[in-house]
Amino acid sequence: MKRRLTKAKLERILRNPTLHPEALLADEAGPDFPWHKDADKEHSSQVFCLSAFGTLRHLRRRDRVVADFLSEPFPKTRTRRQPRKWHVFPEQEQPDLLNECGRGQSTSIDALLVSNQEVISVEAKFKTDANQGFGTCSQVARKQGRPPACQGFYGPGSDRRKKTKAWCRLENWDGTRSPRLYWSLGKAFFQPDIFQQQQRGDVCPFNGPNYQLMRNFLFAAAYAQRNGKGFFGVLAICPEATSDKVKQQIEDFRRNVLLPPFQSRLKFVTYERYIEVLRSWDPKDARELAGFLEERIRTLIG
Repeated sequence: MKRRLTKAKLERILRNPTLHPEALLADEAGPDFPWHKDADKEHSSQVFCLSAFGTLRHLRRRDRVVADFLSEPFPKTRTRRQPRKWHVFPEQEQPDLLNECGRGQSTSIDALLVSNQEVISVEAKFKTDANQGFGTCSQVARKQGRPPACQGFYGPGSDRRKKTKAWCRLENWDGTRSPRLYWSLGKAFFQPDIFQQQQRGDVCPFNGPNYQLMRNFLFAAAYAQRNGKGFFGVLAICPEATSDKVKQQIEDFRRNVLLPPFQSRLKFVTYERYIEVLRSWDPKDARELAGFLEERIRTLIG
């Protein structure tokens, strides 16, 4: 979540041992970058992701590394000869894609990998957040002692705060917060049962870790549609030692939410696999980055 930082906090972030010296571009090393609240901590998943993929932008064999890394989870990205040119964009927010304007946090993508034909959204976890799993919908959470804004089911009567007849209160205006497009866009990718009317006592299909996965998936799909990309995918990544919950939640989302033709668009891979790909190339910069990431995992996770 974007927040204005004090000078002291920013200095701590930039001195974070988990932040690779070449992870940031010049215009990113400032207080206006959407730093997470724990970015000054060594175990920050955002900082580790920046080291892994931000530094990738400087590698001499960047396109080869990206192509090799993606070809296993997404075979359709594989090329016969030269790899395509890949662009790496960390911490991407494009509120207009899902109409996430006004109040509230828009979908934030940890790293976006873009070629002239594909877009891959990377959701990165590391230690604490990997053990916690994917983020849930804030509408069912208590805020400052107030009851939740939503009753927790998908259907009329679920809007606890405004008492509207909306099946999901996120589909309506709420002050400056615009109606989200999650349900309307999702009909092209999600199973029909997801859109069945529920009643009190039922559990909304996005009232849990499916919420963050749903938003990331729709972000990649909408980005591909708007920018004329023939293929999109979502890739979750974390260290092997903290991957159990992440892998299970991804499998549940694939099986219970996505239509069969799109289940292969959501994949999981470990940071260790990424390190293997970096090590497979001769240039010193790739091997140096592999060593840096490996040391951080060993030190912080074991």
